[in-house]
Order: sequence, then C-alpha cells, then structure tokens
Amino acid sequence: MALVAACSLSACTNAASTAVASTQTTVCSGGKVDIARGVDVVEAWRGYKGADGQSHLERATIPGTKGVYYGGKVRVTIFDLGDPTGASFVYGEPNMEIPIHPVPYKETFIILSGSSDVYTPGGQVVHLSPGSMVMSEDLGTPGRWGRSGPCGYVALSLAYKAQK
Repeated sequence: MALVAACSLSACTNAASTAVASTQTTVCSGGKVDIARGVDVVEAWRGYKGADGQSHLERATIPGTKGVYYGGKVRVTIFDLGDPTGASFVYGEPNMEIPIHPVPYKETFIILSGSSDVYTPGGQVVHLSPGSMVMSEDLGTPGRWGRSGPCGYVALSLAYKAQK
C-alpha cells in the first residue's frame, strides 16, 4: 500500500521529503496554488559560466533590509536585485522533467511554493524550496536542467533583458 501525503502546496515539500520516494503518492490540495507565507529568502545561488564553458552554481549572499509595517502585520525584506525589464509568475507541474536549456538573458528565479531540483553538467544538484533564489548569469553555456517537486512549484522570475 502506498503512503499518501495530503498537504497544501506550501507544506508539500516537508511532507514529501519524510517518506520513502518509491512508496509515496503526494496529493496537493485545491485547484489553485497557495503562495508561501512568511518565507524569507533562505538561500541564494548564482549560476555562472565556468572556465570549462559549462554552467556552475555557487552559494551567494544577498544583503537585505528588513522592515515591519502596519503594527507588525506586514514583514518586508528588500533585496537590491537591479532593475528587471520584466517579471512573471512561473507554475511548474508536479514531477516535471525540465530539459537542459540555456539561459537567454540574466534572470533571478525565486521559489514561492513547492520545490525543484537543479542539475549542472558537472553533477551538482541544488534543491530549491520556498525562499530559494537562483540568479542566472551563466549566459553562453548549454545550460542546466532539473525536475520539479511532487507538488510542482510557483516561482517569481525577474528578467534582465538587454535594452534595445
């Protein structure tokens, strides 16, 4: 009998990670995706082009300025990420294979809910969960690939396209 983990999308990562993958089925609740609440950026990664011409990931530190507003009901952490030329929400289906793809422009990708794993050609695996951020600067490489988690993911993508 398979173990079934019923959870909201924002809690799904924790429930899914405690069970044996070969015997688990994950059920994500609701027809809409809940955005994670109260999540600070817990880790940041910078994708860069190595001397070998391939994508690599390294931990990055992004200083933030914290603020509390409306009697403590609103918490804000402000990160200076430059001036993006566009922003989009990205919804990844559960357990989706993300094929290798080059980075067409600089991008900051922030996981809001769910999870995803990112793989580099050198064998590095980075697990992204709510609050994880990847700053892609590895232009001119074949790229990276990945797999979304058992409940998929919701991310905010900030694009930094060259101005024409």
